Amino acid sequence: MIDNRSLNALAHEFGTPLYVYEKEKIEEKVSKLQNAFQNMPSRFFYACKALSNINILKTIAKTGIGLDTVSINEVKMGLRAGFAAENILFTPNCVAFHEIAAAKELGIHINIDNISILEQFGNAFGNSYPVMIRLNPHIMAGGNYKISTGHIDSKFGISIHQMRHIERVVKTTNLKVEYMFWN
Repeated sequence: MIDNRSLNALAHEFGTPLYVYEKEKIEEKVSKLQNAFQNMPSRFFYACKALSNINILKTIAKTGIGLDTVSINEVKMGLRAGFAAENILFTPNCVAFHEIAAAKELGIHINIDNISILEQFGNAFGNSYPVMIRLNPHIMAGGNYKISTGHIDSKFGISIHQMRHIERVVKTTNLKVEYMFWN
């Protein structure tokens, strides 16, 4: 454990602001989370956008949890950090289709949250590559409205009121929809 004296010495040596992370503490917290849910079918993903420091990502990759990414650059960084492709989830929002196609080529799990992109993906790849669909349930679950992702005005996810459109796209493009659930 890093004490105040050590932190002061590091600040003196490297200057401030200085960010210091404790590998053992990260591993301990992940282990605690995994143990808390060990009797339940669950899978944890670290949100790369929270902190994309390559050394932090390498530490997290070794714990066995997955990586949640929102850009092809985060996907590539995750692979470079040691995450296996099957442990990376790519949920892009408002990205160019070529980024989604690039993630497919890398063997990443893709989570699509836009009808137009879903249709483009289906037309391009049909049932040759499974995708997941991010739905917006239109449920406001507390917290600050600006950071809530389930309300009716959220840009995240396809509205549950568009299920008929989703079904049409899946059927007409022969799209393979994957259900992601790990033990």
